[in-house]
Amino acid sequence: MPRYDSEPMNEWIDAETRVERAHDLYEKGRWAEAAAELQAAIGINPYNAAWHFNLALTFEAREDYTQACKAYRASLALSPNDIETLNCLGVNLTRLGHYSQALGSFEEISRQDPSYEPAYCNRIVTYSELGQHDKAEVMFYVAQEIKPDCPLCFYNIGNSLYARADYRRAIYCWTRTLALDPCHPYAHARIAEARWAEGDLAGAAEHFEAELDIGSSDPDLWVDYGELLSELEKYDRAEQCCRKALELESDHPAANYCLGELALRRNRPAIAERHFRHVLRAERDYPGIHAKLAEAMIRRGRVQQAAKHLVLEMRRSGDDPIMLQELGQLLLEAHLARHANGVLRRLVDLAPEDAYAQHNLAVSFFRMHRIDEGIRHCRKALKLKPEYTLALYNLALAHLQKGQVQRARRYAAKALTISPNDEHLRRLCERLGAVNFWTKVRARLNGRPNDRKIPD
Repeated sequence: MPRYDSEPMNEWIDAETRVERAHDLYEKGRWAEAAAELQAAIGINPYNAAWHFNLALTFEAREDYTQACKAYRASLALSPNDIETLNCLGVNLTRLGHYSQALGSFEEISRQDPSYEPAYCNRIVTYSELGQHDKAEVMFYVAQEIKPDCPLCFYNIGNSLYARADYRRAIYCWTRTLALDPCHPYAHARIAEARWAEGDLAGAAEHFEAELDIGSSDPDLWVDYGELLSELEKYDRAEQCCRKALELESDHPAANYCLGELALRRNRPAIAERHFRHVLRAERDYPGIHAKLAEAMIRRGRVQQAAKHLVLEMRRSGDDPIMLQELGQLLLEAHLARHANGVLRRLVDLAPEDAYAQHNLAVSFFRMHRIDEGIRHCRKALKLKPEYTLALYNLALAHLQKGQVQRARRYAAKALTISPNDEHLRRLCERLGAVNFWTKVRARLNGRPNDRKIPD
């Protein structure tokens, strides 16, 4: 009677058992364990395309798109014409930014089966990421011919329209998405972002609430809603949203950053500093974090410590006008006039028509005792914004410092007509009146004119 070796049979059974266990683990969201079981099964039998495909899905769930692509390609090596695998590969290549390869994968599907709608639907995303929005629209209309009621198609083309700042049409597309699929993830959130961009903060809040009511566990979504609520000055609710984000992800940098900004708005600089330090520990290159930390320190009177962070931010700052404006202002508050001057010069080069930038640059020159250069930039600020009272006030002080009392009085008087209830302006006018009086007294005693007129 012949004898058979039971060892290979036991291995095959073990592999199948591991795959079944992987399915259960995947359903429970234990993706790392599911991947380990599938890898063990593939080690026993590397020739099962479905196992490689399932392994790719576990990597995709963990947002490890590089490994997902490798697993999809392993599946395709065993089953080259599997359209679903080609489609999944294209989606993940797009996520990785490998757009030409993604397009190649989708085009291969269309060669095999021109009626496979996802190959066009997903190409909308790829072309949108490339900035080729006309081609994205072509893909949308082709997909519509095959499947006119695809919610994902409307969602994807909505993203393309949003990228072009065509908010009205984007909102229409996402509304169609929700009509076809009321629980479509992020559709309400995208409408909220578009409403926010249009300035409809109340409408944006309604859609954020609708998205969260669906049951989102995305911490970024909670932070976005918190930032909107902060703009609406609903600080308590905004704080609750950011703390919910931290419950979902304990070291979420954006949540701590938002909590820090909320604390600054409520004049709680010590709490703000603590949150900003959490951000710095979690992500050292978080944009603007050193500037915000410095702002909290300045509010607490810790100017020297703040100066170190401002210098660090200055070295890292790029050409974002908003960031440069904020950094220049903070450097002035930290009495680092020369550093502020360098930052504000960059800002004025980028935005020469920004009256606030011109004025802050003027202030940095005044702090450096370069009065004439400061006056020149103050005047530029006034040309751009004729009723800029702070620029008028500083021009008055600058001309007083140069001994040009009459001119100083003219600037101060003009500022007071714009802001008649400003106590600082009122006191400056009184001071200039007194200076003018004693100048006239001295002039009479000395027998000379009290103030030379200098033409504007």
